[in-house]
Amino acid sequence: MNSDYMNDEMEIDLIELLKDLIKNIKFIVIITLLCGVVVFGVSQFILPKSYTSSTDITIEPTGTSLDYTSYLTGSKVLDKVSNAVGVENSGLVESIEVTRDSNNTSNYNIKAITNDPKLSYRIVKNVVNEFKKSMVSELNLSSVTTMNEPQINTTPVSPNVKKNTLIGTFIGLVISVGIVVLRFLFDKHLRNVEEAEMFLGVDVLAEIPMEK
Repeated sequence: MNSDYMNDEMEIDLIELLKDLIKNIKFIVIITLLCGVVVFGVSQFILPKSYTSSTDITIEPTGTSLDYTSYLTGSKVLDKVSNAVGVENSGLVESIEVTRDSNNTSNYNIKAITNDPKLSYRIVKNVVNEFKKSMVSELNLSSVTTMNEPQINTTPVSPNVKKNTLIGTFIGLVISVGIVVLRFLFDKHLRNVEEAEMFLGVDVLAEIPMEK
């Protein structure tokens, strides 16, 4: 084997690899698009969808302000919400998220995420209503004001079909290019006259055509 062939092998391989990628561009495009379509189909039609509804309320105490997050998600409120919407307490706890505004500690965001947009709306609505009914006098609150009413949002928050499709398409591109590269790396055939001359260290005197 000619040592010059070994020295120039990397440069030649890169050039040939690029040619091989261009040669297999149809294969790469097909696999890339196929993965994107499959992921789109799974995200759009198979994966369960989640819907959210939320509201913002302001809680004004008559005395010292407390963190009312635990009261909004406490059993006294959720027991009644559970009866109203037909969901067990454990399911409500998992679906409800209460966030206290760090800039204005009187403001709270109440959000529910379920697989039904109407159910998410009903949960949020009932949490606020039951808190007002049950906890205002008990906690000696001055007022509980709803800043914005919850809405029935029919657009799912997950899965993110667009994001998943882009990721699936990218994965398809990586897989298809990887297959072509691996196939190229494990191909030990001499691809042209120049490679044969460099590998053998002698000049090629003649070529025998494959077809007459």
